[in-house]
Amino acid sequence: MRYEKIYVGVIAKFSELGGLRPLEIIWTDGQRFTVDRVKFIERAPSKVGGILTTRYTVIVNGFTKLLYYESHVERWFVERKIE
Repeated sequence: MRYEKIYVGVIAKFSELGGLRPLEIIWTDGQRFTVDRVKFIERAPSKVGGILTTRYTVIVNGFTKLLYYESHVERWFVERKIE
């Protein structure tokens, strides 16, 4: 199974202790999705390859989603299956 990287906009909060938390995901068509909860934050590779990313396991509208942050280019992305 193959995946592609879809870059998305993210509204995030930087805490005074240096933590980074996504609050809202902005899809490529402008739709906005509120991040209800962040379940896990971990350094992990994505299925699309490349360098090690920070993977956020988040809850959006009751569904668990994976959101990735590439700190070297300061960009967020999600993965989508290619059929």
